[in-house]
Amino acid sequence: MKKTLASLFAAGLLAPAIASANDISYSYVDGGLALYPDFEDQTFIGIDATGSFAVTPDIFVFGGLKYLTDDLDLTAIHVGGGYRFEVAPATDIWGGLTIEYQEIEFTGRSCDIFGNCTSRTVSFDDTSLGIRGGLRHRLNEDFEVGGSARIVTGDLDYFGISGYGQYFLNQNLGVIGEVDLYDGELGLIGKVRFNF
Repeated sequence: MKKTLASLFAAGLLAPAIASANDISYSYVDGGLALYPDFEDQTFIGIDATGSFAVTPDIFVFGGLKYLTDDLDLTAIHVGGGYRFEVAPATDIWGGLTIEYQEIEFTGRSCDIFGNCTSRTVSFDDTSLGIRGGLRHRLNEDFEVGGSARIVTGDLDYFGISGYGQYFLNQNLGVIGEVDLYDGELGLIGKVRFNF
């Protein structure tokens, strides 16, 4: 009987630690490298950074920056607010609305018959609304997996989906591997995330 009570007492002490290990954080910043090997006949490489801040246990603000370059430069920035729905102790579904800014820029060169050349930068940008949502699941204290989808409206409208895995080096620091389909174009992203 004493052993049973001691076991129950020890389990009771460990339960909060296990629960907190499986919590899904909505307060983080991350950043890393992105590679889209065949995006509109370009090999884009650049940076990808995102962040989120929990305003309440269920409401959060979030945003991100993606800058890719090759013959063209592509900049995509989003910022918005979201709501999380806990469907299980270690599983959330979330959704949010965003303001989306996208810019495509390239430098063209033209030469006359005498060999005099000039460079000209051409850019196109658009600001529009977006809808983003996804699923996050904490497998255990070391791993989190998730997926998301986004619909961006406007002149540069597109649909994208992504899936990721995060390995926690410790409670606050993790490394992320992500596969992204940006308007049907495959991208690979590696990042480091700081959860706070």
